[in-house]
This record gives sequence, C-alpha cells and structure tokens, in this order.
Amino acid sequence: MKALRIDGLTFSVQPHFWTPTLDILRGVCLEVEPGEIFGFLGPNGAGKTTTIKAILGLLQPKSGTVEVLGGSMQDPSIGQRVGFMPERAFFPPHLTALEWVTHHARLAGLGAGEAKARSLDVLKQVELDESMNRKIGTYSKGMVQRAGLAQALVAEPDLIILDEPMS
Repeated sequence: MKALRIDGLTFSVQPHFWTPTLDILRGVCLEVEPGEIFGFLGPNGAGKTTTIKAILGLLQPKSGTVEVLGGSMQDPSIGQRVGFMPERAFFPPHLTALEWVTHHARLAGLGAGEAKARSLDVLKQVELDESMNRKIGTYSKGMVQRAGLAQALVAEPDLIILDEPMS
C-alpha cells in the first residue's frame, strides 16, 4: 500500500462566467511510499497548495484520483491517520496550546487519558511545554507554528502533510 497515490489529477477554476477557465492542475501523478519524505517545490501559483487540498479532500478535482493510505479522505478512519498543518494556521486565540492539541488528539480517536499524555509529550517535543497553558492568542508566530506542528503530530499519524512548513 502506498502512503499517497495521485493519478491524473486535474483542477480548473473559472473566476467569472465571462473569463476563460484556468487550469490549476493538469494531470498530476505521483506516488509516495510509506516512510518516504516527499516535498513539493515550485514557484508561487504552481498548484502546490491546490494539490494538498485535493489530497485532503477539501476540493473536488475535475478529474483524476487521489488515494491516501489505501483509501479516501472521505473515510473518517483514513482521515484519523493523517496529520496536517496548513500554511496559515488559525487557532482559537482563547484556547491554550494544551487544550487545542488535546482536542485534536480526541478528534483522531484517542481516549481522554491517552490524548492528554500524547499532547503533553508532543508539546515538549516542539518546545512549547513551558508555555502550553498560555492562550494561543498571546503566542508569537513561531510559537503558533510549533503549536500547529504539535497538532499535526499528536495522534502519531501514518501520513503527515505540512503546507509551507518553512514559512
């Protein structure tokens, strides 16, 4: 089973009914093996984030197939095995990092005790353990990025997708 398999992915948009259709993705094909690290490199507007959105099931491609961990992201049991950190993360500013990460652990199907333990562990890994009880709204951009990484890693996913991890 491949970690990710994309075959012939095509996506287009028509900004206005009077403008021509713009092809964003044209026949994208790729395979990623389990344990492999894969990165999209390309200029702005090349379709990297659009491809990620298609992988996550956040947009419907015009044609082509996307298989994640042997299934579809429409299947909740597959979605629970994928960790994702968006390019521009927005976290509720009134929550603490511990609350936010624990919430995501619970969404991934972990029991309350395991979710809390994993959250504490991953917040320590990303060096937010000393500020995990502060409201996210008080965090610097770098701290927010680390909270996002903790959220993506907390359930020990089989596939981790990071959109613009260096931003």
